[in-house]
Amino acid sequence: MKYAHSKRDPVTGSLLPKQQWHPLESHQQKTSKVAGEYAKCFNWEILGQILGLLHDYGKNLPEFQRRLEDRKIKADHKTAGALAVYNRYPFPYGLILAYAIYGHHGGLPNHISRSGKPGLDDILHKNKFTIVDGVPPEFLEFSSEDIPKPSRSSNIGMSRSLWIRMLYSALVDADYLDTERFLQPERAGSRQAFISLEQIHSLYQAKLNELQASPSNSKIAEARKLVLESCLRAAVGPKGFYTLTAPTGSGKTYASLAFALKHARCHEGTKRIIVALPFTSLIEQTVDVYRKALGSDRAHTVLEHHSNMEFGMESEGEFDPRQLASENWDADLIVTTNVQLFESLFASKPNRARKLHRLAGSVIILDEAQALPEELLLPTLAVLRCLCTDFGVTVLFCTATQPALRSEWLDGLKPVEIMDNPSDLYSSLKRVSVSFIGKKTNVELIETICSQGPQVLCIVNSRRLAQELYHLVSMRVGEGITHHLSALMCAEHRTKVLNKIKDRPKDTPCYVIATTLVEAGVDIDFPVVMREMTGLEGLVQAAGRCNREGYQNEGRMLLFESEDCPARLAWYSGRADLAKLVLRRHPDPLTPEAVKEYFEHFYNMGTAGKLDKYKLLRNLNGAADEYSFQFREIAEQYRFIRDDTIPVVIPYDGTCRNRLQEALTSHYPASYIRKLQRYTVSLYPEEFDQLRRSGRLGNIGDAIYYLQSSEGGIHGKINDWYDADKTGLRSQPRGEE
Repeated sequence: MKYAHSKRDPVTGSLLPKQQWHPLESHQQKTSKVAGEYAKCFNWEILGQILGLLHDYGKNLPEFQRRLEDRKIKADHKTAGALAVYNRYPFPYGLILAYAIYGHHGGLPNHISRSGKPGLDDILHKNKFTIVDGVPPEFLEFSSEDIPKPSRSSNIGMSRSLWIRMLYSALVDADYLDTERFLQPERAGSRQAFISLEQIHSLYQAKLNELQASPSNSKIAEARKLVLESCLRAAVGPKGFYTLTAPTGSGKTYASLAFALKHARCHEGTKRIIVALPFTSLIEQTVDVYRKALGSDRAHTVLEHHSNMEFGMESEGEFDPRQLASENWDADLIVTTNVQLFESLFASKPNRARKLHRLAGSVIILDEAQALPEELLLPTLAVLRCLCTDFGVTVLFCTATQPALRSEWLDGLKPVEIMDNPSDLYSSLKRVSVSFIGKKTNVELIETICSQGPQVLCIVNSRRLAQELYHLVSMRVGEGITHHLSALMCAEHRTKVLNKIKDRPKDTPCYVIATTLVEAGVDIDFPVVMREMTGLEGLVQAAGRCNREGYQNEGRMLLFESEDCPARLAWYSGRADLAKLVLRRHPDPLTPEAVKEYFEHFYNMGTAGKLDKYKLLRNLNGAADEYSFQFREIAEQYRFIRDDTIPVVIPYDGTCRNRLQEALTSHYPASYIRKLQRYTVSLYPEEFDQLRRSGRLGNIGDAIYYLQSSEGGIHGKINDWYDADKTGLRSQPRGEE
């Protein structure tokens, strides 16, 4: 008998008798069945079954069977299966299947060799197919006429490569789950703890009844009810691409989920709802809203999946179902980041791509859709279009600043706007007047801030300017009523400051100097907001912190430019110039008409290729005829965050210091990176070098950098470099400023 996996004693590590090993034939058959079921969701069931049967064909090799007993023995088990399908099935199916089998452990390969790494084409043509150890492959027959083709598209390379990724995902998930059932049955038994979409709909109906029955006793209440009712009406429409253009405070979070749940009920086969947002702070806020609406005691209604989430054992020996579900999105309501969603759609590694088949037949809500990076906009829209046309997905773009999308970017797919008249909706919810006060020195800014009343929020584009203004304002009005928020403070520190701001009595003086991070779903409300000039999308987000609850007849937002600290990045200055251009034509830059004009100008600026900076569509389409896709290169190029910052952990409290101590003694310190994320500050290279030159930069296993105490090590004082009460990490240590 041949085996797929050996089994060892969990305590001693010694091999168990072969009678307790995982039979290869059983693994192949079970993987084939599940992979076929997953691929059936996009009508490639037979190809999924073939992959399951042949992905581990190479494990029949004698050297692989010996490897199960001795881990030092090397054995390639993926090439044999890839060669088998490539030689047996006609083009392109043989090549499609070979991609998935060859990549099912190490990741989807490049087709053409690069930088000394062999590509799939070389592997398939430099190796000769042979029957492995007298065991013939188990081939299933099919007709190419029975296999659905990608829809007609001008981006055929995107379509064909996405089909390969989806099929690959079905194989990887089926393979991993069957292996898990054998090796870790207790882990496998902890899966499927999340409630169904139908149950979520029933729970949410009570909240909808409450919202619909609430009195329309204010313009805000009336507008929120209009948005909700419009979403429920639109939900009966066909699957496809929708937009919801509604201002901040109009109840988009509730209404968009109502749309998705009703849309799912209207379209049989809709399996899950995925809500993607640009920032983790927005995710935490959105999940909190959903859980309260669905019943706060129901822990497993929403899967929250982002980098800050910590998963572990729920109790002795029990796996946390959230961790297991996050691996392959095995939940019906998922809230995640844009990074997690879109980078997975272009990933080559199995752990990232594993979840993709779960997208078939889903509803995807893209909240704050304007945050999609412009240099990746065209490939991002192309993949969304393919999901809609080939995989039964409905996409909802949900934002107060709707990007001016062109029909050709979606290959002719026309988005349906849910709101009949977004301009009227904006007018009914108008709570802020906007004025531009020109360039200001720091001294002039302080005068302006302090003259606007006892409660002012000032948002600037740089961390340095935020610290400078904070010190000047606190000297003027007092430290107790002045607060600072920036990314030079770790998340745990920022949360404490935010709670102080939110919990203050409404009529007490409060001045907040912050960077743009407060625009990322931070729920604070000020009668006056001052905003350093930036792009119009940033101005709209800032306005969302002004008179948010409508306590004033009209809030005031003052726009300015800094004379003493010009924009550090061309990104800010370029968008600010464009926003000023729009301001000349639209006195109120927050209207949908102003936003549309801003994005139209923005997309027309610069070179035609800036919306696909890395030429992903050109390269995919150029490789489409031969199915010669460079999957690893694409994954490296398609990254939402291209940041040259370096994370440094701040020993902010006892919890952080204890985790750092554990990482210091661990054989796997990198496993603590996520656990320490809320204590991390990201530094630019020059800031990082300054800290390193000071001798205060600690290092654990070349995986974790941290701020050492003045005595050296993890425990001790850090207040000369990190102000734990006010502004966070200093640009110069105290005493050298």
